[in-house]
Amino acid sequence: MVFAAFGCFQPPDVTDAQLERGCVIMLPGIEGNAWQLEGTYKGLRDAGIDQAIEIIPWGSPPLSSLSNLMDFEENCRRADRIALKIASYRKARPAAPITLMGFSGGGGLAILTLEALEEGVQVDRAVLVAAAISNCHDVDRVLPRCRDSLVNIYSRLDNVVCAGTALMGTIDRENTVSAGHSGFVDEAGTLLARDKLQQIGWTSDWIRLGHYGGHLGYLAQPWALEVLAPLVMKQAVIDLGESSEWIPDESPSPQRANATPASRGPHARIATSRPRPVNPFKNAMSRGDMTPHLQ
Repeated sequence: MVFAAFGCFQPPDVTDAQLERGCVIMLPGIEGNAWQLEGTYKGLRDAGIDQAIEIIPWGSPPLSSLSNLMDFEENCRRADRIALKIASYRKARPAAPITLMGFSGGGGLAILTLEALEEGVQVDRAVLVAAAISNCHDVDRVLPRCRDSLVNIYSRLDNVVCAGTALMGTIDRENTVSAGHSGFVDEAGTLLARDKLQQIGWTSDWIRLGHYGGHLGYLAQPWALEVLAPLVMKQAVIDLGESSEWIPDESPSPQRANATPASRGPHARIATSRPRPVNPFKNAMSRGDMTPHLQ
């Protein structure tokens, strides 16, 4: 949710030549400002990515983090505006690759943006990093909006999108574990498998890149260089090995894990034609034991 870094970084303006080669749209966390992603921007450039990289400062003015997280209707309007921007770019440059990348609260906004895209408009790839979106969100609705894949990067050591979103809620207004902590899961709590969905869990190998598993580790410039850049350059799969993901022995048990989700109001984007899956992590969190549900 909050990437607690401070600074005044602003990326250079994009050029027409960069736009012709492709576009990377990055959505920061709930502070909504470009300075959060300075290391990410520089890591992508260090990797040789010569496409346009645009960081969209989607949130309200500084110190409005909770409002940016909780105002679902305003976030839907923000998603609509970003979707129109993507559609305009796709129309002008139909062959150029588009990567939509969202961090923390911006990962949740990226999902809303995919849902808001007009019929027939696609990004090439969407990348969610520590996304503050509920882990049972219906990703089947957004996978057709991605030509290549939807990539979800998560860490079971990231308590901001576990205890934090259980207490304060996710972008889609569920008081529960986020996909940025557990990955997207099915009704049984098993990691969701889909043809276009790639889920990448934190691995101890990332420690050498400055990412120790917590929420701020994703800001490390070396991590962006080695992990995010290959995704943008359309290397379809990052090989983490068969057992490289770190699985904790236990997880925290937020006191409000069973809180009733807030109403989504008239602008709800969640499918109503079928019941939402029961989130298996809620009862597990109240017992202080999530390990049996983490496959």
